[in-house]
Amino acid sequence: MQALVLVGGFGTRLRPLTYHVPKAMVPIANVPFIERFVDYLEANGINHIIFAMGYLPDPIANHLAKRNSKAKYEFVIEDQPLDTGGAIKNAESLLNERFFVFNGDILTTIPLSEILRIHEQKGALVTIALTPVDDPSRYGVVVTDEDGRVKAFVEKPPKETAPSNLINAGIYLYEREVLNYIPEGQPYSVERGLYPKLLEIGAPFYAVAFPNDYWLDIGKVEHYMQANFDILSGKAPLPIVGKEIQKGVWVGENVQIAPTAKIEPPVLLGDGCVIEDEAKVGPLAVLGKRVIVKENAFVHKAVLWDECVIGKGANVERCVLGFCCQVEDNASVEPDRAYGCGERITLVSV
Repeated sequence: MQALVLVGGFGTRLRPLTYHVPKAMVPIANVPFIERFVDYLEANGINHIIFAMGYLPDPIANHLAKRNSKAKYEFVIEDQPLDTGGAIKNAESLLNERFFVFNGDILTTIPLSEILRIHEQKGALVTIALTPVDDPSRYGVVVTDEDGRVKAFVEKPPKETAPSNLINAGIYLYEREVLNYIPEGQPYSVERGLYPKLLEIGAPFYAVAFPNDYWLDIGKVEHYMQANFDILSGKAPLPIVGKEIQKGVWVGENVQIAPTAKIEPPVLLGDGCVIEDEAKVGPLAVLGKRVIVKENAFVHKAVLWDECVIGKGANVERCVLGFCCQVEDNASVEPDRAYGCGERITLVSV
């Protein structure tokens, strides 16, 4: 089966992390997101993956070249931003009679075989996956009839009046005929252009809900942190790289933990991490490779990329630190934000 992955730009909602790292390459529990995404596709029987991108694919291509995979990878680069529909049309020459389309920033376990089954059963032109959310007012709600046929899209309805809590999960199955409805060489949105058009002409357009499968859009900093923590806690049933030395504590190779340090699970420590005396790490902490947490420092509900250094007595909570960040002695980070690669945090604790 074939899949087209719409890989966005540098991820404005994940800035400043993505000033230096493409959004598709940000680590999720110490594994680049694109690797987790491709693992998911291949496990679901996808053997040909096309990446539709608006910038040079080198970081992704170089990483995927190291994989031992039977899947074929191809890249289609846009000369100008073409939006979702334009990106699909731009890859037309590589697409078969039937293909999946994915928004390139979702972490999920939704089974593609069920989408395919419903698609074939209904004789659909397009079938989309739906996922439930607690607050549909932040999204576009999808309304279907009893047979699963899409009837309407309701954009950001008030929570109390929303017709359902099911939203577009960014996973679609298309018949090639759909490409006839997408204009060539210009920006075009499937959400705002194609799907209303299909409803207007009465095309066989269906949806299937997945209330029990994991799904998260990692495009915002808070969601990115949540994805890491969901893997540690088991809410997202995805593999963790490292040896579990005690319940909920995973470590890589050559990790040094001082006897007086406290590690409170769930925690993931990457290769070469050093946790010094009286330091406390966790619960809910992901440390990349060669991170140093010095004496009496505290790291909690945080994601630290490779080679960060946390100074003595420093406090790091509810944040993301990009590669090679330094938190000075006795300093505290600002919570609920991300720091770009190489930043030096000097905010002193009060």
